[in-house]
Amino acid sequence: MSLQRKQIILNEIAFWKKNKLLPEHYCDFLIALYAQGELVEQEKPTKAILAKEKKNMLLPVAIGILTGLLLVALIFMSSAVLIPIIGSGIAVFAFLYIAIKLAKTKSIMTPLLFVFSALLLLGLSFKVWDIYFDNYPLMLVGLIIGNCLLWLFSGLLLKLVYFSISGILGIVLIVFYFFKIYL
Repeated sequence: MSLQRKQIILNEIAFWKKNKLLPEHYCDFLIALYAQGELVEQEKPTKAILAKEKKNMLLPVAIGILTGLLLVALIFMSSAVLIPIIGSGIAVFAFLYIAIKLAKTKSIMTPLLFVFSALLLLGLSFKVWDIYFDNYPLMLVGLIIGNCLLWLFSGLLLKLVYFSISGILGIVLIVFYFFKIYL
């Protein structure tokens, strides 16, 4: 067993002992077993674990903030409308590209990137309707149904249940609203 792997195991056992996850004599036995009779130099596992968790959370938080800023720009910018539209379009393609690359590693970032790109695409749809088709409310209904169908097919294709449910629920609500208003 490599030295680094052995040190990780020993740190985990020390963490269990410190937090009383196992009885102390079990932990002492495991430490003696993995240390193979050598004097064990303990490092603080909580610092390493917290540093790794902070590092892992930095990228999702940054991408979430970027998505939020782009959505706010899509909603509130009225003078330079092409800047948030182009920025959001680039972000959607970049998020999807990164998500497809990360899908092989089964990273937690993959579903987050899919969700962020879906939100940005929905925001783009609203902004395009607001700029070009403001007098056509049926176009808005069509764009929302298009987004819901995209979510539904993405959910079925990628086996993402939350996308499938969102797509079906969105279509049902739009159809219900449409029939309530026009019938």
